[in-house]
Amino acid sequence: MNDVVPDLADSKAPDPALVPLAPADDVDPVIEAYKKDVDRTLLRENLKLTIEERIRKAQSFHESIDGWREAGRRSRSEARETNPS
Repeated sequence: MNDVVPDLADSKAPDPALVPLAPADDVDPVIEAYKKDVDRTLLRENLKLTIEERIRKAQSFHESIDGWREAGRRSRSEARETNPS
């Protein structure tokens, strides 16, 4: 047997037959209220990415945010220099 993949028979996970599930027609109004504001197409597209691609995308986003913050700092600094109070 492959050492990387654990034997499911030895797993400590609960038996799916014993885990109670909500009835298929049971709808949580709170979840439904949030679902209308979530773009699930973006979630699906991100789930198509590999973990490495997701990490790169997150790093790029954070670098972009850092750039915007620095631009804001420079702008405020220049404004103070040209218009001292």
